[in-house]
Amino acid sequence: MTARVQSLSVADPLAEPSLVRALVDEYLVWDGFVAGERRVDLHPLLLSPSLHAQAVRAAEEVARLVDGVARVAFDDDEEAARYRVHPSIARLARASHAAGDDARLVRVDLLLGADGVFRACEVNADCPGGHNEAHGLPRLARAAGHSRGHDPTRVLSALAQRLAALARETGVPDAVGLVYATAYAEDLQVCALVRRALGKLGIDGILAPPTSPRFTDGRLCIGGRPVGALYRYFPAEYMEGQRNLADYEAAVTTGAVRTLSSFSQLYAQSKLAFARACAHGATSPHLPETLDLSAIEPARLVAERADWVVKRAFGRVGEDVLVGSLHEDGEWLPALRAAFADQGKGQSWIAQRFVRQAPIATPWGPRYVTLGAYVLDGVFQGYFARITPESHVSHDALVVPVFVAEDA
Repeated sequence: MTARVQSLSVADPLAEPSLVRALVDEYLVWDGFVAGERRVDLHPLLLSPSLHAQAVRAAEEVARLVDGVARVAFDDDEEAARYRVHPSIARLARASHAAGDDARLVRVDLLLGADGVFRACEVNADCPGGHNEAHGLPRLARAAGHSRGHDPTRVLSALAQRLAALARETGVPDAVGLVYATAYAEDLQVCALVRRALGKLGIDGILAPPTSPRFTDGRLCIGGRPVGALYRYFPAEYMEGQRNLADYEAAVTTGAVRTLSSFSQLYAQSKLAFARACAHGATSPHLPETLDLSAIEPARLVAERADWVVKRAFGRVGEDVLVGSLHEDGEWLPALRAAFADQGKGQSWIAQRFVRQAPIATPWGPRYVTLGAYVLDGVFQGYFARITPESHVSHDALVVPVFVAEDA
């Protein structure tokens, strides 16, 4: 066994009302369905110890490579210009980097290749999600009768402890700001869970929109209350045009606040960092060949359609991802034209080698797994696994708990 989704004794464990209540009330998963279909399940993904060890190595290695190449942008204006980010956001990222504000929680999304090797398709370095499912689903699987293996995921507790440490560094140890997109319940559920974890440590988590914090009397304040650390569950590139960007910049520059993930993760969040890693000569069996879209001819992408995936550098949740093998010839060329046109308007796009995945056995038939591995300040902290019938993951993927089996 390398990886499989094991059937529980009950075909539909979430038909049990007590488990559904726990999913919502204890773990705050409020979006358990998408388009009428269940988005989460409790049948567990079991990894062999060797495959788990490989995934940990791959995640930590790719996180290190991408972070290293992204940092080049802070010392090289020509390199920074390749990422095509707004000057105001780039300035905030530079201020954070210069101040040593560098705490980072990333999620490296790994695809299990047909050759048994994990390859990273992207790194979510800015504000990765999935904490509720990663924390709650393994516990619910245990409650549903699963008894094998061990749960390697500790991302929620590790995140809360890191935020607490950051707040102590700034001299405001009792309050952490939690900024998020207030229009989305799925964003609130992540911050509400983190707030609960902070509360167990005796720290107030203060929920706020990203436009709320202000730099006042040498402190970053939300509603007039100083916060020592800021958990940012809001993409940095979406902050363009905010009137309080100077407040954030002043706070991180003076050391009044520390952020997680740091604003300095802006470049690492861009999928272009994969292309720049390849361009700088980084080599790893876990890093697929990736090119800036401007570095490859459209005719090659047409001729080798099944070998490429084209992505917008700052796309999220599967948006603006063009998988050549899933497109018909008549669809692929118009999609490419649109991507090249968008690049011509100032957006950044990449072309990445398609990873031919190994299907795994599941109760729903053969499926593909995207194994999101959390890495906090360079160290593995757990998994967020999604199961799909094809090689493209979006918000409607099925999320399952992950365990490491005792047997090899």
